[in-house]
Amino acid sequence: MTTRRFARLAPVGAILCLFLFSGPALSADDPVKTELSKWDTVRDKVPESIEELKALQAAVKKVVEKSTPCTVGVMIGMGAGSGVIVSEDGLVLTAAHVSGEPNKDCTIILPDGTRVKGKTLGTNDKVDSGMIKITDKGPNDGKWPYLPVGKSADLKKGQWLVALGHPGGWKRDRPPVARLGQIQDPGKDTIRTNCTLVGGDSGGPLFDLDGNVVGIHSRIGYTLASNMHVAADAFKTEWERLAKGEAIGKPARPAPAVLGVTFGSTTGVQDNDSTEIKEVAEDGPAEKAGLKAGDIIVEFGGKDVSTADEIRAIIRKKKPGDMVEILIKRGTKTIPKTITLGKRDS
Repeated sequence: MTTRRFARLAPVGAILCLFLFSGPALSADDPVKTELSKWDTVRDKVPESIEELKALQAAVKKVVEKSTPCTVGVMIGMGAGSGVIVSEDGLVLTAAHVSGEPNKDCTIILPDGTRVKGKTLGTNDKVDSGMIKITDKGPNDGKWPYLPVGKSADLKKGQWLVALGHPGGWKRDRPPVARLGQIQDPGKDTIRTNCTLVGGDSGGPLFDLDGNVVGIHSRIGYTLASNMHVAADAFKTEWERLAKGEAIGKPARPAPAVLGVTFGSTTGVQDNDSTEIKEVAEDGPAEKAGLKAGDIIVEFGGKDVSTADEIRAIIRKKKPGDMVEILIKRGTKTIPKTITLGKRDS
């Protein structure tokens, strides 16, 4: 399937690569006729002649030249991704899985290798949108070069786009890498294209041929020829909240259930291979059910257990308020108990 898909793309891709990287640049003095030297930026068809191919080449080169200074590398801890500057005060759009949690220090790497400081702002995990603010002053009287954010709702299937980013992370003496492709599905929040992406491209910009940021790279598809980008309009919908540093759309995690005991030998030795109760939390679920230090749990939730980890694994599948039937061994007696699990903070 992958081979067949690439076979369809190869003829156009090979010719485009030939002109973009090997052929002479198309100058203003090129003898190509004026009407053929301009590419319709919303066209959804492939070039049908050498002249049209050169026109597409010229449009792509213009976008790459304009966008390269604003396409940056992002480093947070040991993670590397990409981003794009979209305001003169240093606002950077990226992917939520690149920026992570709000209010974290990060490093922004400019195309020339200069490293500046940044701070993560808001994220929307549902659509994978994230923002970062460069905290250092820009090079032009404190201002940063930036690119406009376009209207992704106007995109249509088959339209040509340019993806920039830092595949594999920022690399010295290598400018942001450009890849050309077409829209496969112009979704409301997510755009699917055949622009090739690899690890490190995440958070990088997707441009229309007018040079507007219309998307941010989000997820690599099952094949190299099908990848996902956060639509620009998805950023605009939550722009103010993202800029304020809010974490939007983060799924609420239910409070973990707890038993309220510490396992281990009552002699003071921690022992995860034992179901003997070392301590019982005051006023916790276990104490309320009548469990005591020295009790040994032999059955939990209808299952025989022999280690503390087996009990913990069962509890992880429960929620606070769930009732669990257990059997404990106390001296020579085996005693049934019913415990109502509590919350972590109880």
